[in-house]
Amino acid sequence: MEQARLTRYSGDYNRFMELYEINKAKHKNAYEKQQQEIARLEDFVARNKARISTTGRAKSRQKQLDKMELIEKPKEKVKPSFKFQEARTPGRVIFRTDSLQIGYNTPLTKPLNILLERGQKVAIRGCNGLGKSTLLKTLLGLLVPVGGSLEMGDYLHPAYFEQEAREKNSKTALQEVWDEYPGLTQFEARAALARCGLRNEHITSQMQVLSGGEQAKVRLCKLMLKEANWLVLDEPTNHLDVDAKAELKKAIKEFKGTVILVCHEPEFYEDLVTDVWNVEEWSNLPVLS
Repeated sequence: MEQARLTRYSGDYNRFMELYEINKAKHKNAYEKQQQEIARLEDFVARNKARISTTGRAKSRQKQLDKMELIEKPKEKVKPSFKFQEARTPGRVIFRTDSLQIGYNTPLTKPLNILLERGQKVAIRGCNGLGKSTLLKTLLGLLVPVGGSLEMGDYLHPAYFEQEAREKNSKTALQEVWDEYPGLTQFEARAALARCGLRNEHITSQMQVLSGGEQAKVRLCKLMLKEANWLVLDEPTNHLDVDAKAELKKAIKEFKGTVILVCHEPEFYEDLVTDVWNVEEWSNLPVLS
């Protein structure tokens, strides 16, 4: 699936990549050859349409141009470039819990005694509905614990990637960034969005009409503009394409701060994190196999 078109390939992934590159090169060559032909015909028409002796041939060439089925110009996929800005170093302990229970009216978990220290990168895994997002929101102070206590460390500057947009958003991507960072010039805001792999048509479109992947890139862009020493990322790989996932993984690896990452893709986080926390071991709810 590319540029709203579906192309079917037979074979494994390596065969797909080989055929994809061949087809892309063919398309590019065909486009360039046609553009040369168009330029030649247009030049002939421009030089000969006013002369009585050659006006017939000029009209013939113009008919060729009018009937020509134009080959669409190949669109190069914009690859994102992600990099998190680092804030001052926090204290040794990021947070410590004492019999912490999370939830809303009733606890979703058993009492939790967990510790996160500076420099750790932790993946949180487990089935949906067991409290992964609730835990993150509780750690960030967006939800009050149902029971137990939570002690946060000193000098924390968190950057939070929420799982999904909560409501329809009629702001453009540019306005979304500007509202959070009003000190940026238009050039700076556009450049930040472009680095995240967004074209002009995305930057000037309303958030609610962008695809899930494009919306995620806007939200990641806002995180990239913030100085942080603790990344709290709730399923950031959702909707991202292969290139964007690879770039995000690289950015998280290079980030020298602390990371908590909710993710359902072991191949994304296994060589990235120092610890894995499984909420299925903490849950008060039955886990469906």
